[in-house]
Amino acid sequence: MSDLTSRPVLDSYIPVATTETYRGGVDLIAVERAVNDVPPAGMTADEKLMAARILADHGVALNMIARHLRIPQRLARPAEAKHLPEPAGCGTDRGYHRHLRRSETPCTACRSAHAAADRRYRLTGSSRELAA
Repeated sequence: MSDLTSRPVLDSYIPVATTETYRGGVDLIAVERAVNDVPPAGMTADEKLMAARILADHGVALNMIARHLRIPQRLARPAEAKHLPEPAGCGTDRGYHRHLRRSETPCTACRSAHAAADRRYRLTGSSRELAA
């Protein structure tokens, strides 16, 4: 792709949706134009991410997707490839802080885990448990 006005990445046209124009607040027409032609101005982040996912599913290189959609290359990765932290469960220090963020009273397991993390922090300078 030498410039942003040339047909960027695919040899064939990809239809995004045949009957609907919006899905979950995403303009599917804008996504289809971004996938097959020059991305329209004013695309939302969700629209760009959907276009990136479609292009990645069709085997387009991440650097080409990032350059074509004008997004950072780290955002061009498919959603399943991104590392997402596990949700904080009860009985952990993160679970304790999740209770506080939600304005809840922390459960007994979370209070115990937070107390243990606090003790480790005061003794070692780190609240993380050492690997066995």
